[in-house]
Amino acid sequence: RQWRSDVYTRDNFTCQWCGQEGGELNADHIIPFSTLLQKYEITTIEQAKKCTELWNINNGRTLCIDCHKKTNTYLTNSKQPLQLDLI
Repeated sequence: RQWRSDVYTRDNFTCQWCGQEGGELNADHIIPFSTLLQKYEITTIEQAKKCTELWNINNGRTLCIDCHKKTNTYLTNSKQPLQLDLI
């Protein structure tokens, strides 16, 4: 939640592609979260908490839902075999 909040704040709650201000927004990982989990062989929440790259806001951008759906990585987390429920 903190990562998402930090991305929104940095981007002034504005879609970085179309400029929509406010409304329904997504904090999008540029390099997908699931890709980073696999890259660093993260299998536990404790490992995830220690991996600074997962929480780097420079790997995030604020997108409205329509723009998020246009990314080439939209919903890749649901297609990857390795996932952690970090909520």
